Order: sequence, then C-alpha cells, then structure tokens
Amino acid sequence: MANIDPVFLKQLQLGESKAIKQLYTLAYPSCANMILSNNGSNEDARDIFQEALLVFIKKLQNPDFKLTAQPKTYLYAVCRNLWLKQLQKRKKNKATIQIDDPDNMIPLIHVDEIAEKKAIESKHELIGEILTQLKGDCKQLLIAFYFKKMPLKEIAKIMDYSDGFVKVKKKRCMDALKKKVLAAYSTKDMNV
Repeated sequence: MANIDPVFLKQLQLGESKAIKQLYTLAYPSCANMILSNNGSNEDARDIFQEALLVFIKKLQNPDFKLTAQPKTYLYAVCRNLWLKQLQKRKKNKATIQIDDPDNMIPLIHVDEIAEKKAIESKHELIGEILTQLKGDCKQLLIAFYFKKMPLKEIAKIMDYSDGFVKVKKKRCMDALKKKVLAAYSTKDMNV
C-alpha cells in the first residue's frame, strides 16, 4: 500500500477546498458507481458521498483517529455502509424497487469486481426483458409501483381495482416475475 500523504490529510482536516476537490475527484467515481449499480440514483450517489465526506473529515479531526487505508478506500467503505443503511431503511418503507429479492438474485457488489458487475447488469437486463413479457395488467402494475413509485391506492384507481385486490394482484405479479426470472437463470446456467 502506498504511503498516506500527511500533508494531504492535514489539508483535509483543515477543510481546505483544494484538498477536498482532489479527494472528490479521486473517490467519487467509484463510490457513485457502487451506488448506481445497487438501485441508486445520481442524486443518491451525491448525497451519500457528501455524507461520507463529512464523516471522514470529522474522523480526521479526532486526535485518536488513525487512518489505516488510503482516503479513497476509506471513503468507499463509508459510502458502502451508508448506502446499505439507506437501502435497509427504504426496504422497510418500501420506497424503492428491491424486487422483493429474498433469494438475493441481485446481490450488492464491489466496484472492483468487474466480472460480477457484468453478471449483475445481465441479470437486470434479463429481469427487464421478462418484465416486458408479462401480461398487460401485471406489467402495468409492477412498472407503476416499482418504477413510477405510485402508491397502491392510485394504481387501484387507475386500473379500476379495489385497494385490497391491487395488493393481492401485485403479489401475484411479483411471484410470476420471480418464477420466470428463476426459470430463466436455471436455463441459462444449464446452457453455459
């Protein structure tokens, strides 16, 4: 591991804008890529990175803190932890598309693992293809709920369903999507 530049760390500790911009240039791309690869948006990436940067600078100002990794590596780890917490919070609030993923069909990844990243991208493409193959109501309901983030009550009104039925229909549609995705994976694995 290359030595950590103490002058650079001191500049960060003092909040010097030149050093912060330099760190931003070094660390932001990998952090943003990790967030974008795991159901995040550009806005999420910016927010998480800003929060991680504040955490890092506060840590540097603590006299007991000893940095044992490069600043870029440390920031990536902080971003990853913050993003995992954010995903857990969103899952509880059901505010993002987690595609109800109990089988971990779309695992979180490290940016450096290019082969795994490509595999996940192909999984996303496959899920997208299968979603477009679903019958009209299911396709419309899942896109409205997960991608357009519409509340179930609004979807029920648009589709002329009762609130209770739209919940049941969403579950059935998700089950159908999962079944098709898992079948496609098992077929794909056998063809490799």
